[in-house]
Amino acid sequence: MTGTTTSLDRGYSQLPVPYGWFAVAMSNEIGNGEVKTMRYFDTEFVVWRGGDGQLRAVDPFCPHMGAHLGINSDVTGNDLRCGYHHWRFNGEGGVTKIPYSDTITASMKRNCLKTWPIEEVEGVAYVWYHPNKTAPKWDVARMPECPGGDWVLAGSYEWTVNINCSEIPENGQDYAHFGAVHGVPGPPATDFKVDGWVRRNTVVAEMKTPKGLMEGKIDATATGPGQSITEFVDVTHVVMNQQVTPITSEQTHLRWQMYHIPGLSDGKVRVTQARIRDLVKQVNQDIPIWNNKKCETRPLLVKGDGPILAYRQQYAKYYDFEDDGPKVVAA
Repeated sequence: MTGTTTSLDRGYSQLPVPYGWFAVAMSNEIGNGEVKTMRYFDTEFVVWRGGDGQLRAVDPFCPHMGAHLGINSDVTGNDLRCGYHHWRFNGEGGVTKIPYSDTITASMKRNCLKTWPIEEVEGVAYVWYHPNKTAPKWDVARMPECPGGDWVLAGSYEWTVNINCSEIPENGQDYAHFGAVHGVPGPPATDFKVDGWVRRNTVVAEMKTPKGLMEGKIDATATGPGQSITEFVDVTHVVMNQQVTPITSEQTHLRWQMYHIPGLSDGKVRVTQARIRDLVKQVNQDIPIWNNKKCETRPLLVKGDGPILAYRQQYAKYYDFEDDGPKVVAA
């Protein structure tokens, strides 16, 4: 894996950051009573976990005298206490206590500080980002039902990639690179559908295994711009929960959590681990390309490239900051 080596302007700095639910941490990275400054979406916000175990998130600057709430602040009960004058704020952005004054107006109690919607789902903390602070338009996606019990977490992975966040999920619609970059023999059979906020992509292709070629199936469901859940059914059954989170318009935090079904034999576990290693190898093959490719707004596409334009048509919705609802698109 290499970083960005080209010195040329690649065109990503002009792109806006899309709106949606995005992963900002693994749940176990924020302990009880812990305060963290998050740097995503070309901005900052502060997250803390209260005494009740719940996460809360607010804009970073105290409205009193402008102190950064991620510096020297602490958690008192469920409130965030500013380190400068010890004003306390709840998760709704309201002032709950001023240690040297009883004067807290009704408006200060309600919404003195802008908040960020935050949810924890299956061990991942997500925030809702919208530049106009619009309320969430859909729910965070959840893992599919596991056959035979509960999914087993086999590994978690993360990368920082020097590319716009839209390019990483687009990669799954770029069928022609499967053979060129990852050595997939032959063109895949595919089906791509868009329904509102959701994209569904099914790919069936031959894959190389130690015992020769076999048919493998990939079912990917992406909800919004920041999350996709992909089932790989081939030599084993693996599910990948992927999150792509824009740090800036030119840099993205990519996270994977890899799961398998329970009750595997030792031999099947080894096969599954090898399959996961191969998937990690594939993303490591993609990253040097992502780190150095340009933003091609008018790609010269031919038959066999995949539903890249249909993907872009749906993804453009997440840049439409004034529209109130999704459109159903037939890919």
